Amino acid sequence: MDKGVARLAEVVLLGLLVASLSLGVDWMRSQPAPSEALTPIEQRRSSAGDLSLPATPQPAPIEGVPLPTSTPALPATPFPPQAPSVSLAVDERELAPGDAPLLQQEQGTINVLLLGSDASVDQQAARTDTIIVASISPNRPSVSLLSFPRDLQVRFPDGREERINTVFRMGHLEGYPGGGPKLLATVLRKNFGIKVDHYVRVDFAGFIKAIDTLGGVEVLVECELHDTFPDPESPTGKTDLDLYPGRATLSGKQALWYARSRWSTTDFDRARRQQKVLRALLRKVRQNNLLQNALNLFLDFRPYVETSLTPTEILPLIDVARRLDDLAIKSRVLTWPIVRSYARPDGASVLLPTEQTIPFIAEALAPPPGNQAQTRPHVEVYNASARPDMELVAAERLAWEGFLVVGVGTLQGERFPQTQIINYEVVPKGSPIRRLQTIFNVRPENVIGQADPSSPAAARIVLGEDYNPCPNTAQAAGEIQLQPKGPQVPTPTTP
Repeated sequence: MDKGVARLAEVVLLGLLVASLSLGVDWMRSQPAPSEALTPIEQRRSSAGDLSLPATPQPAPIEGVPLPTSTPALPATPFPPQAPSVSLAVDERELAPGDAPLLQQEQGTINVLLLGSDASVDQQAARTDTIIVASISPNRPSVSLLSFPRDLQVRFPDGREERINTVFRMGHLEGYPGGGPKLLATVLRKNFGIKVDHYVRVDFAGFIKAIDTLGGVEVLVECELHDTFPDPESPTGKTDLDLYPGRATLSGKQALWYARSRWSTTDFDRARRQQKVLRALLRKVRQNNLLQNALNLFLDFRPYVETSLTPTEILPLIDVARRLDDLAIKSRVLTWPIVRSYARPDGASVLLPTEQTIPFIAEALAPPPGNQAQTRPHVEVYNASARPDMELVAAERLAWEGFLVVGVGTLQGERFPQTQIINYEVVPKGSPIRRLQTIFNVRPENVIGQADPSSPAAARIVLGEDYNPCPNTAQAAGEIQLQPKGPQVPTPTTP
């Protein structure tokens, strides 16, 4: 398999191991099937936390790669001897003037580097084209994910500046003490103040095996996607992947292609898709009650995983996963304008940090605020278009944007040409309407005031035929409210 396909194993591919350590649940739990119309919709309001992806009976595979017909049982694996832990701690005395101050996090927070490389885990000198920091707060519990773009330029300990996806590789090639993982941990500490406790790196074979073992995963596709991938199992040596907005069930290879597609998309888009696949994988793990056998599950996939975590250290993280609830997962991607484009003198196009980067990282890795069922804006979303599953796609987007979705469904026999927002707010202070208008591109005349103090939601979104589910990932980070804290850190040198 060529190097490009190997690169598919980006962090989302760490799959079942991450299920053991972090994202135990997704944004929904139980919700009416899309074919079940809501008439009247007032009678189908759901309470917070009662939403989930409806089950799909034997979905047809996407053309090109058939889905497995059954879910094979995972064999029990003998518990191996505990391996020595790899320390990623950075000696604060080695930091230089101008390095980022240490990021202040809750006591007990565990930061795990999730890495996907362009080679199998037994090949150390590999680029890590995907880098995600998973910040785990066991006491709450919660998990915050932050994706770093591969072209982000960072400072090395010796003062040179290179792309962040080269750090892991150079750590091994140059014999840095502790190798690639330690050098990457050092770079993240020096540039952004992040203290890394552990790392996980997974190869493409492990990801495919994980997905196919589970019988495929179901994702909510936001953006239409068409790409062609090398496929040794195809008679033509290649396979097309054609996806449209809505619900799709993907095999291991399809999920891998979806996560790494480069055609007509940005690195920011890929990061978002990777996190969507990861969440779908974890949802499937929980649906199959595999967390109760998480250690055996991890050991079965151990040949595809390189990690500093020992079985003893994984056990408490499994407990964290069991205790997570729907509101305890947070996702962020480092995008424009938090970073900016720059053409280096050598002609290379890179991304540079800005004065907003460190405040954004602090917000991204902070746990979600407590009591989220009360603090998140409550919304309902209903589909009045001819396209199925749009209400599910929109509801997932709203959850990612910090809303609490308390009602989801379709309107029977009704078609709206344009998306509308029904504003139930009695008092405009703190209203989410402006934010909803931005997300759904709703003009002011399509915002309907209908004050209702008895409504469980601040607003209802009724999706029309004009609804575009594809988000502008390149600007998403700029819409997050930041509160700068502490001194600002100089960014890499530019003219």
